[in-house]
Amino acid sequence: MKRLLFLIFIAVSSLSFAQDLESGYYRVSNLKTGRYVYVKDNTGSISIQAATAEMGAIELWKDHSLTLSDPASVIYVEYCGSGSGGAYYDLKAQGTGVYSIIGYHVFAAYSRGSYQVYAEGKYLCDNNFGSGPSGQMGTDRTGDYRRWLVSKIDGSDEEFFGINPSVNVNGRYFYPFYADFGFSVGNGMKVWIAKSVDASAVEMVPFEGNVVPAKTPVVIECCSDDIYQNKLDIVKSEGAIAQSNLLKGVFFNNATRKNRVAFDSSKMRVLGVMPDGNLGFVLSDVTPDKNDGKRYLAANQSYLELPAGLPDNIRVLFPGDENGVTEILSGYTTKEVYTIWGVKVGDYPPSQIENLPVGIYIIDNKKVVIR
Repeated sequence: MKRLLFLIFIAVSSLSFAQDLESGYYRVSNLKTGRYVYVKDNTGSISIQAATAEMGAIELWKDHSLTLSDPASVIYVEYCGSGSGGAYYDLKAQGTGVYSIIGYHVFAAYSRGSYQVYAEGKYLCDNNFGSGPSGQMGTDRTGDYRRWLVSKIDGSDEEFFGINPSVNVNGRYFYPFYADFGFSVGNGMKVWIAKSVDASAVEMVPFEGNVVPAKTPVVIECCSDDIYQNKLDIVKSEGAIAQSNLLKGVFFNNATRKNRVAFDSSKMRVLGVMPDGNLGFVLSDVTPDKNDGKRYLAANQSYLELPAGLPDNIRVLFPGDENGVTEILSGYTTKEVYTIWGVKVGDYPPSQIENLPVGIYIIDNKKVVIR
């Protein structure tokens, strides 16, 4: 039974480390193949008769540069103590963890500059021969196929986590982000959450605090389109934020294992560019799945969930940011004036409208800036 529980751990978390590793965030690659470990799912299965585990949740891929902006490659190793088998750890990634799943910690052995993971004679390995880009986690290979290199994510140019922005609007760079680790941002970067939404706009406000807790869906504004300029300082931080936040997030988009969230156009919007060129939350334009025709939310990204009946495109507004709206009223007859949040200010002729306090208003279903 102990062996079976260990195999369940492999199927779900896929990661193991050795003696004297301090608690922290790491990446793991295979010594023989150079492929990196990615946690792409949190499900697994086991055959009691065969005493084997299904490990398709774990993907192995070459190219270190791809790990630098993918949360699936970030593993938290937590030192928990030492026993007769040596040091033992809890391992956490993508919203799951070894101890919480099986009730056991994991042991590993270190030799010749690399780590081996085993239980009752079974070693975790890259099961794929050859030099192709992808591999499969398994227990069949021997030699260097079952040796692993562990690199701490220390913020250096060699091993860091950075944001590769996906939306560029008027020279500003943004990325909708959701991950299972806390972080703070570097100089020139900002973190936004969604405070309120109606048919006219999504009100974005700054995240309050120095460290964004794990599992907090946000929008990150980057200082450039260069990932090396958009580094996050990854830290261990749990718990919910005190602010109200309408954003939600998903960890996985795994088509093979059917662990994914379908985009619902009646109540979901994703960050993107509106037809008028402004930043907004819009309908997904990803390619539909060839099998079922559905669109799916991207892994490790935030999205906006809203009441049904709102427009397909809803503009993003930041505090003090006109967001490209520059129209000034002129020559209007008396009009109803509303705040951007739908509260009626009153009925005003043009002369009084122009004397309203500085701000953004809704008049004739148009956003109007009073300066």
